[in-house]
Amino acid sequence: MSHNIEYNNIIGLNYSGAKQISKSPAHYKAWLDAINEGDQKDTPALKIGRLVHLASLQPRVFNETVHIEPDVDRRTKDGKAVYEAFKASLKEGDETVDSETYAMIDAIAQSIEQAFASLKVQADHWKVEQTYTKDYNGVTIKGRPDLVTRILGSEATYIFDVKTCQSAEPSAFAKDVANYKYHLQDAFYSELVGTENVFFIAVEKEPPYAYRIYSLDAAAKSEGKALMNDAVATYKQCLTYGKWPSYTKDVCELSLPKWAHILTQ
Repeated sequence: MSHNIEYNNIIGLNYSGAKQISKSPAHYKAWLDAINEGDQKDTPALKIGRLVHLASLQPRVFNETVHIEPDVDRRTKDGKAVYEAFKASLKEGDETVDSETYAMIDAIAQSIEQAFASLKVQADHWKVEQTYTKDYNGVTIKGRPDLVTRILGSEATYIFDVKTCQSAEPSAFAKDVANYKYHLQDAFYSELVGTENVFFIAVEKEPPYAYRIYSLDAAAKSEGKALMNDAVATYKQCLTYGKWPSYTKDVCELSLPKWAHILTQ
């Protein structure tokens, strides 16, 4: 899509890039090169996640561009003919999924819609995947929050981010926040949009497609901001010197995780 190309052409650090640079600048550079060369792989999981976002945040676009593949045996002459006719009817940019996947995406989108309704999110103030940029500590940061809007009865600005997950229970989703660094994303979006009101809608990928709505506590937000500042400082230094080093070459003494100490506990 053109808006993806325009966004990728903005030279700046975003949440996804900050996650990579927290591994090492070399990881970030390799990740960025893959984007620029169009080598990013669209795995089935990434595709479903992308289509869930489309169905819940831009349902009209979803209905117009996502189509159910015909349930035919493409090994047969008739089945192949039906499928080829279906493919020929598609427009540029259209996507296809089987009927089971389509039903799952639709069910998840309905749960997300219920979450928005429970919070009285105002649809007439929706800004979906709008690009935000800002000069921060001497470099450009950028981001595209899923949804920036208002809640009925409030003039404040709210940010919503949709996350599909295996479990929306607090203990499980807290692990997702830590593993995927959603607190880092919280920091980027808060800084870019200028609000601390960031909500994550965690919706499960299996029936009953239950959801929970989360905001991060002060400690999590503080840790996210520290991660952001560290990533920005590293990014700025790498830009200045034009070098993107990998891991340190020093020998590192490694300890086993506590759970691995079976016989010596």
